[in-house]
Amino acid sequence: MKNIRKLKFKARFKEVVVLVIFIAVTSFAIIEVKNLLKLENVKRMTEEISFSSSDGSNSNILASFVNKENVPLRVTGNAIAVLDIPAYSIRGQIVEGTDDETLKNYIGKFIGCADAGQIGNFCLAAHNNIYTELFRNLHKVQIGDKVRIVTKTKEYTYTVTSTETVDPSRTDVLRAGTKREITLITCTQAATKRIVVKGELTSERDLDEKEQEEGVEE
Repeated sequence: MKNIRKLKFKARFKEVVVLVIFIAVTSFAIIEVKNLLKLENVKRMTEEISFSSSDGSNSNILASFVNKENVPLRVTGNAIAVLDIPAYSIRGQIVEGTDDETLKNYIGKFIGCADAGQIGNFCLAAHNNIYTELFRNLHKVQIGDKVRIVTKTKEYTYTVTSTETVDPSRTDVLRAGTKREITLITCTQAATKRIVVKGELTSERDLDEKEQEEGVEE
């Protein structure tokens, strides 16, 4: 009986050892696969990035990197403007439309809303936890913070007047009023609510020739 018990114990011990080795190897393999996927993604994005030529081609990925510090604010490619909230390192190229493909790389302007500086509601949306994550710090924005919008010829500064989290059904936040307003929208991390930041235009100025060509310094 003792020999049988010893044999059973050895068999079970071997099973446990094999199981532990299997778990360790599997975990290591998963980590390595994740690292390889990250490296492949970085490589793919690096290969796709190219600064726009004079006719505006090859600029669809530029928005991923436009939020680096000390880079002049300059409209590139098919973008209509650049957004900058310097207090929270929020920066990105703005293009027309809020469809999935647009929001993968850019801040999207809602079709039909007012343009920057106009009377009405200049409404913008971007992702905060997938793709370029351009609005990942939008939840940190506070009343009184400055939002800069640079177009090809002008710079507009909006001052934040309100921040709130709302249900996705709250389309009234896009409604146009009689003021020169801006509305920034992104999803919460769980994607069940919407973060809404609103501001009013407090200043505007024309860009000089150098700024139009080289961009606006921070």
